[in-house]
Amino acid sequence: MRNLLIIILSLFFSSSLFTQYTLKSPHLQNPAKAIGYVDSCAQFWLNTYDPVYGGFYTNIDKFGNVIYNQNKHMLTQSRNVYGMMRAYMLTADTSYLNYARDALNFMYQHAWDVTSGGWLQELDEQGNALNPQAAKTCFYQHYALLGIAAYYECTRDTLAWSWLMQGYDHLENHFWDSRLTFEGYYDMTNYDTTNPRNKSFNATVDAITTHLLYLYLMTGESQYLVRLEELADQIMGHLLGSMPYQAIGFVERYDSNWNWNNNETMTLMGHVLKTGWCMGRIQQLVPQPDYIAAAESLVTHVLHRGYDHEYGGPYKDYNRLTGVMLLWGNPDTTKAWWQMEQAITAGLMLYDLTGDTLYLKMADETTDFTMKFFVDHQYGEVYADRTRYGALAWNENKAGNGKAGYHSIEMGYYIYLYTNLFVHHQPVVLHYRFNPLPDNRDILLTPLAISNDALQIQQVLHEGQPYTDYDPIARVLHLPAGTGGHFEVTYERVVTPILASKNEQLPQQIHLYQNYPNPFNPMTTISYQLTVGPSGRRTGSQVTVRIFDLTGQKVAEIINQIQPAGAYQVQFNGSGLASGLYIYQLQAGGISETRKMILMK
Repeated sequence: MRNLLIIILSLFFSSSLFTQYTLKSPHLQNPAKAIGYVDSCAQFWLNTYDPVYGGFYTNIDKFGNVIYNQNKHMLTQSRNVYGMMRAYMLTADTSYLNYARDALNFMYQHAWDVTSGGWLQELDEQGNALNPQAAKTCFYQHYALLGIAAYYECTRDTLAWSWLMQGYDHLENHFWDSRLTFEGYYDMTNYDTTNPRNKSFNATVDAITTHLLYLYLMTGESQYLVRLEELADQIMGHLLGSMPYQAIGFVERYDSNWNWNNNETMTLMGHVLKTGWCMGRIQQLVPQPDYIAAAESLVTHVLHRGYDHEYGGPYKDYNRLTGVMLLWGNPDTTKAWWQMEQAITAGLMLYDLTGDTLYLKMADETTDFTMKFFVDHQYGEVYADRTRYGALAWNENKAGNGKAGYHSIEMGYYIYLYTNLFVHHQPVVLHYRFNPLPDNRDILLTPLAISNDALQIQQVLHEGQPYTDYDPIARVLHLPAGTGGHFEVTYERVVTPILASKNEQLPQQIHLYQNYPNPFNPMTTISYQLTVGPSGRRTGSQVTVRIFDLTGQKVAEIINQIQPAGAYQVQFNGSGLASGLYIYQLQAGGISETRKMILMK
C-alpha cells in the first residue's frame, strides 16, 4: 500500500507524459524581449514625476499628462517605486533607482500617520493628507510595503528596512487577528487603529504578494514562512472552501469571524488566478500536496469558467452567485490589464510545478494577447481594459487610483525570470546596487519563489569585474566592510533528472483533465481524452478510473472497461467519503495519469 502511494504521488508530481506545445508569443519564445517592454513602461512613468514637490502624480492620461487633479496618492508612489526597481534590476539604468528613492522619500515624509500610526492613502500635490480620518484598510497597509520591499531587495538600504519593519509591525500589531480558528488579517480599522473588523481576499492574499513573500526570500527567517503557511491555510479553508457553493469564483469579503458577506457578490477572475499563483509560490518553498492541489483547482476553475479560449486571456468580473459576467455598461465582454498578468504568472508557475502544458498554453496566449492589444506601442505602458477582441473598453487613460506602474512592469519582470528559468532553463541576469557599510555583510539573494536547491548563482560582476566572494549554492553574497556599488548577478536553474524528464514533452496517448468543480460537494465531473497512439491504431484498450485517499487506499473505481479513442466524462459522487484531499488516476494502454481533487463538505 505504501508503495502504491509513492507511485501515485511520484506520478502526480513528476509525470513525463506531456502534450507537445509550441510557444507563439515572441516574448515567451525570447524572454529577453521582456526587458525592452519593461524599459518602455518605466520610461512612461518617469514623465509623471513632479520635480518640484516630489512624488508621482496619480491620474494620468494616455499620453502621460496629469488629469482630473494633482493628487499623489500613497498607492501610486509605492506601486511606481516597485516598477522603477524592477526596471533597474533588468536594465541597470540608475535613473530608475534615483526616481524610486525620491518617491519613497515623498512617502516617508508625507504618507505615514505620525499620530496614530499606519499609512495614509490620499495625498495632494504637496503631500498633505486629504482625508486623515478615513478608515485604514489592510489593502493600503499591505501595498505601502510593496515598493519599500522592492527597494530594499535591490539596495539593502537601511532606511528602507526601518520603514519596512515599521509598516510590518503596524500590520502585525493592529491588523492580525490571533483568535483561535479566526486567525487572519482584519480588512480595516478606524483611522486611529481602533475597531479592527472584517476579513477579505485583499487582506489575505495581498499580504503575500506585497511583502511577506519578499521578506522571507530576503531574510530566510522562519517567522515570515510561518505566516505564509498560515495564510495558505486561510486561503484553503475560506476562499477555496467557499467555491463549491458559488456559480463561479469564491467569496471575497467576510465578517471578522470568516462568515460570508453576501452583500458583496462580485468575484474577479484575476483574484482567483492570483490566489493560485500565490499557492504555487508557497508550494515552491514548502511543498505540500494540499498547496499544489489548491493552486491547480483555482487556476483550472478560471480556465473552465472565466477564460477566453478563442482570443486568449481571462475575463474580468462576475456575480459569484449567478455566474453572470459584469459588463459595467460595456456592450462587450472585457479583460483587465492586471488580470492578464495573473494568468501569465500563474500559468508559468504551475507549468514549472506540474509540467502540464495546459498552463503554459494559458500563459503563452495571454501574453500574446496582452502584447498585441494592451500595450501602447506608441506612447508606452499598457491600457487598463480591452474588450475580448482587443478594442477600446471604457477609456485609454493610463493611471488612476487603481492603476500605476506595478502590474504592467511586474508582468514583464516575471516573464523574463519565469520563462528563462522554468521553460527554457536559461540563466537570468539581475542588477543590484548596495551602499557600502562599515560592517561585513552576508546578503541572501533569492529573487523568486523557487525550491531552495533549484537555483544557484552562476556568476557575479562588481563594477564590471569578476567578483568571487560568494556562495553559489546558498546564494549568499559576502560583502566586506566598506564594499558597495553595482553588482551584476547571473542565476541559473539547477536541472535535475526529474526536471529534465518533465520537459522532454513526450507524445502522450491519454490526457486526464482537472475535475470540475473542484473543490466539490458531493458531485464532480472527471474528464479525460484517449488519443490515437503512434501506430495509428484505433482499437480500444482497457481503461480504469480509480479514486485513492492519501494513504494510498483505493476508495472507488468508477470506470473499468474497454474504450476506444475519444473524449470521455464520468461523474463521481463523494457523498460517502469524508472531506479531504483525494487522488484520481486514469490508466489506459499501460499509461497512467493522476490528479488531485478536494472534497469539501
